Amino acid sequence: MGSSQGTDIYAETLAVFDRREDRCEPLTTLDVADALDANRRTVYKRLRTLADRGAVRTKSVGSNARVWWRPPAYERSTSSETPGEHRDRELERRSRMMESAIDGIAITDDDGEYVYVNESHVEVYGYDDATAFLGDHWSMCYPESELDRFEAEIIPTLYEDGAWRGEVLGQRQDGSTFTQDLSLTVADDDGIICVVRDITERKEQERRLRDARQFNEELVENAPFGTFRLDEELRITYENPRAEEIIGLPDDMESSDAIGVDIRTLPPIVETGQADLFDRLQEGETIEFDFPFESIYGKKAYFTGRAVPVYRDGEFDGAILMATDISERRQYERELERQREQLAALDELNDVVRGITEAVIEQSTRAEIERVVCDRLAASDSYRGAWIGAVDAGPGVEPRVEAGVEGYLDDIAAAAGENEGLVGEAVRTAELQIVRNAQEDGRPLHDDAREVGYRAAAVIPVVHGGIVYDVLGVCSTRPDAFAAEERAVLGQLGDVIGHAITAVDRKRALMSDEVVELDIRIPGLVEHSRTIDGTITIDRVTPVGDDEFLVYGTATGDAMTTIRALRDDRSDWTELRTFDEQDGRIRFEQRLADPPLTSIVADYGGNVEGGTIEDGEYSATVQFPPGTNVRRVVERLQETPLEVRVVSQRQVIREHPSSQRVLHTLAENLTERQRAALEAGYFGGFFAWPRHRSGEDIAASLDIGASTFHQHVRKAERKLLDVVFAEL
Repeated sequence: MGSSQGTDIYAETLAVFDRREDRCEPLTTLDVADALDANRRTVYKRLRTLADRGAVRTKSVGSNARVWWRPPAYERSTSSETPGEHRDRELERRSRMMESAIDGIAITDDDGEYVYVNESHVEVYGYDDATAFLGDHWSMCYPESELDRFEAEIIPTLYEDGAWRGEVLGQRQDGSTFTQDLSLTVADDDGIICVVRDITERKEQERRLRDARQFNEELVENAPFGTFRLDEELRITYENPRAEEIIGLPDDMESSDAIGVDIRTLPPIVETGQADLFDRLQEGETIEFDFPFESIYGKKAYFTGRAVPVYRDGEFDGAILMATDISERRQYERELERQREQLAALDELNDVVRGITEAVIEQSTRAEIERVVCDRLAASDSYRGAWIGAVDAGPGVEPRVEAGVEGYLDDIAAAAGENEGLVGEAVRTAELQIVRNAQEDGRPLHDDAREVGYRAAAVIPVVHGGIVYDVLGVCSTRPDAFAAEERAVLGQLGDVIGHAITAVDRKRALMSDEVVELDIRIPGLVEHSRTIDGTITIDRVTPVGDDEFLVYGTATGDAMTTIRALRDDRSDWTELRTFDEQDGRIRFEQRLADPPLTSIVADYGGNVEGGTIEDGEYSATVQFPPGTNVRRVVERLQETPLEVRVVSQRQVIREHPSSQRVLHTLAENLTERQRAALEAGYFGGFFAWPRHRSGEDIAASLDIGASTFHQHVRKAERKLLDVVFAEL
């Protein structure tokens, strides 16, 4: 059955040519396939068989096309043919077949000399005609190096097995060589039938394919990015070395446990929430991904890359996934972003501090200063809120002002009173305190941080002259808030606020109708052995900045010896100047550098109203604005090495109400520099007639230029005279 079916197939194929008017007209494979309504590849195989039988002839046209035709001399055998006629016709047919073969065909006798070569054999070796071969030995077609192989391997195998086939190196007429596919068969007369095909192009193509494959393999193996091969079920079938490095494959493992696992089911991929993204590969889409994950071996990475679907014969055959670990780049980008945020916050903070500095100067009360500070900070983009608590009015923290964190201050006041947490540390150490992870920190503030919604917090002590007036709290949603530069600016803000509060307290002391007076004594200010007759009267103590003061007074008798003794004994008594010596009275100016008693009085906004030194004892009256924490003032005075005694304390109502406008001008309209210049000029003898000291002398005491001194004095005089003449 199989034979009958085969005969019918080939007969059917030949009938396509026979039905045409000119059966010798060439047809392409596609023409024959269309006529038979059959597959092109199947028809091609039939035609090759018919060509081998000599039923059709063929010729290559172009690089990939071929035509077929029926030879004119071809006739079917008939029953009238004699055996001899049939044999002759068959020999003629086979001869034509050998001549038309694309392979080189040659036959040698038992001595190895050529007796027949076809045209293709002549062409493949680069000769002009067959006569170049006939009568010559087959060894003419091979180089010396290959003949040894023939003698040692090929010929013995040929005569032992009757046939041999393999690749050898042939030699053309011009001496060039080429790779050939050689098929040898032993003939009945012990000759050899040789079939030769030049496979140079095929070998070159194989070499190119091999090189390309090797290049691709080396490229994948040495790629700087991770490469994964997924099969049609999206199971991982291959990971290159970089991929193994990214996932942290242990050194003692040859391959990852992820091999053979559907990438969509890997826990690290599932946890990213993007496992469904890979489904789109099966739909023919190229996908891109970008996510952090932790591999099955605990290696953390940040993956970015793409996956490309692969098709084979039109069917989905998986995908190639290329991934890059950009963890370091992401970290660098986050660091840059953090630095940008910090710089932006610092720029904004500097603007806020400048605005606060300008605003607090215009405020007339401590409460107004505190409110301005909190509102400005809370309104900035860098902070969640701000609050201020007072610490100079007694134990603990007294809630004062809050903005953006309403209700928060009440919860921390008690803890601060026990010196706990950030606030307690800031009060105790007078240094800025911060926490960067307020929502997880173990201190009491973490619950409030979660409730209010901030990530970082800072508590800045508001200090001036060693006194902690307030604590300023600042909250931020930025986890990296309060870096070194930011802390430095906030620390300066604490100093600005402290200075402003002190200035307000001094104004209150000057302007208030009521003041708190303390009478103090220092019995041993001067050693008894050095006491001398005479009295020293302190007329004025003028602050000139940087914890320095100018003391103006009068000495009678030999009391200047006491002043000089004090200057020799005490490091805070520095430069001494005298002027206006007459009638046994000497006026003097003494500079004090950070004197304990005077500095403490100034820190609390107080003024030394007057004092005397007599028989080695110092007596003075100091005034403070109402509401001053007198208990704390006394404690600090008694902490000094001067053995200060507070003799009495009283609330005093000032007299001379008509002078209030002048006091108001001194407190409100004159700057600190103008007031210091006016006081130094007045008590230093600049306004006396004749002048006891020149403007240059007073300016030298104030460490300013003479022109600056005169400018301050003229402006201060004008402001005071405006008030005086306004009442006339």
